[in-house]
Amino acid sequence: MIVLDDIKNILISDLRANNVFSSIVNITKDVHDPILNNNVIERIVIVIPGGADNGQFERAYPRVCIYVPKIIKNTKNNTNYHVMNAIRINVLENECINAFRSSIYGTSSNEVYLYKLNELTIEDDTETFSNCINCQLKFEVVNTRL
Repeated sequence: MIVLDDIKNILISDLRANNVFSSIVNITKDVHDPILNNNVIERIVIVIPGGADNGQFERAYPRVCIYVPKIIKNTKNNTNYHVMNAIRINVLENECINAFRSSIYGTSSNEVYLYKLNELTIEDDTETFSNCINCQLKFEVVNTRL
């Protein structure tokens, strides 16, 4: 039986095996470390909204949240402001599309699963001085036993 925590572990393993995503060292489940203005780093957080229990399921919608720190710019009067790192966002957004647009099959606990991209959005996260690529996946357990 695949449970929700298994999905997070599967996704973390698959992200670490990807050439682009593996460059992001901080890949965690559910929450990331507190962010201060001076310690903002790229990070990935895997969450499953509404997935409080760890029971059996047929379909879930995990989110791969990729946080990209904003770039600090200076004005002529020496005040700082944050802007989107558009180049890095574009690289990671394209990699999300390439990595997840086709169904990815695997096995866990003698069950076959598949997942693929369901929705992709870019959000502003002012609390963490970052932009977030919110990559929602559709994860299904196929009713086939090995």
